[in-house]
Amino acid sequence: MNKEEILKRSQTENMLGDERDQQIRTESDSFSLIFTLAVTLLLVAVNSIKGLPSDGFLAIFWASISGRDCLLFYRHRKVYHGVIALAAAILCVANIIEYLGGI
Repeated sequence: MNKEEILKRSQTENMLGDERDQQIRTESDSFSLIFTLAVTLLLVAVNSIKGLPSDGFLAIFWASISGRDCLLFYRHRKVYHGVIALAAAILCVANIIEYLGGI
C-alpha cells in the first residue's frame, strides 16, 4: 500500500471527525437526552400538580428515544435497541392518541 492509498483511506475513515470528535458528539447526545428527560419530568410533574394532561410532553420524549434507538438498531443490529425503539414508538403513539382525546 503506498502513501496516497493510506492517506485516502484515512480521510475516508475520518470524514465525520476523529475519535475525539466522535466521543464528544456521543457525550453531547447523551447529555441532550438526559436534559430532555429532566425537562420532560419537570413539566409532567408541574402538569400533574395543576391537574393538566402531560401526554404531549411524553409523546415528544418517547419520539426522541424511539428515533435514537431506531438509528442505533440500524447501525449496530443489536436486538435490545430494536426492542427499546419499538416500545418507545408504541408509547409515543399511545401518548399522541391520548393527547388528541382518545381517537
